[in-house]
Amino acid sequence: MALTLFLKDLNNMLSNLKNKLSGNKKILILLSILFIFNVALFINIFAYMITVEHVNAVVLHDLVTIISAIIILGFISTRLTKLKEQTDGSVYEIGYLIIMGLLSLTIAYFNKSTNGESLLAPFLEMFRVLSVILILTYIATKTKSFKSIIKGETSRRIIIWQIIICSVLGILASYFTMDIHGIPANSRGLIVMISAMLGGPYVGIPVGIISGLWRYGMGGPTALPCGISTIIAGIVGSLIYRWNDHEFLRPYKAGLLMLLYSGFDMFLIIVLTPQPDGLLIASALYAPMTFAAVLGMLLFTLFLGEKKEEEKISDEIKQTDNANTDKTPTNTRETDIDSDMLMKMSQELNEYKDKVDKLEQELNDIKNCD
Repeated sequence: MALTLFLKDLNNMLSNLKNKLSGNKKILILLSILFIFNVALFINIFAYMITVEHVNAVVLHDLVTIISAIIILGFISTRLTKLKEQTDGSVYEIGYLIIMGLLSLTIAYFNKSTNGESLLAPFLEMFRVLSVILILTYIATKTKSFKSIIKGETSRRIIIWQIIICSVLGILASYFTMDIHGIPANSRGLIVMISAMLGGPYVGIPVGIISGLWRYGMGGPTALPCGISTIIAGIVGSLIYRWNDHEFLRPYKAGLLMLLYSGFDMFLIIVLTPQPDGLLIASALYAPMTFAAVLGMLLFTLFLGEKKEEEKISDEIKQTDNANTDKTPTNTRETDIDSDMLMKMSQELNEYKDKVDKLEQELNDIKNCD
């Protein structure tokens, strides 16, 4: 009896808490949970490195330099649009020059570094893999179902087609991979997350299950954690879709989501893969896969914004054309009315003219009689 009352009170408390939390707060809580998993990931990796005395100071220095450069470039780039609005164009152009200068210095540094080639190669290779997936995704955006999803239109047929298209892309992502120390790295989680954040749970969860089971069926030491992570990506993306009022996240939020989810993905590899293989695999895959996931999400978000703007302009043009079409019959009726009035006035004038001619004839007759 006491347990029943306790569970009832707990359920009421959770229901009240759920009603009080807004969508943004729910998303923030989800990101915080993912952040905790990221902290656990780094604690495990650094603890292992210290235990086996495998700490490479040069590599750590290079990683810190990369992170610092990304933070500086990201900070400046996010302020460029505000500079363009608040100042003249010269300041805006100077900001871009600063970004290019920092990027050039960073590349030059790693070219001279003894570890530069080995450190940059995985990122460049992962970018090549990401490019193939993004091209396939771009082709998929030309379908009618994708355009309908962007407009917020949903039907059973649209959902089925979207599941098929995104599942094919998720499966293909499992084959377009790059090899890092014998372990395949890919962008499958990115595809599943995008499909869920676009189509909601009816699309994201089936796509996650299909892609996850396919990955599990391919086998390998990371089959189980990668399969589970893919399915969870569909669930997480679907929750974001619901909590964000069926809208896609802004670029910086979407990039942050993929950054934290990549850490969660690596944490699953550590937990569900025999040690020390799990730690070695996670430490090797984390940087290039996170790079691809964040960059791919940012590029897709920017592309989606342009696509929505195009669809908005297209709808406005169609509405204008329809409005003009609706006005045409009215103008035609007005023209018909004007024509009828002119005909009637012409007939009346002809009648008056006949009367005038008849009066003139009678006057002439009277004059002749006189």
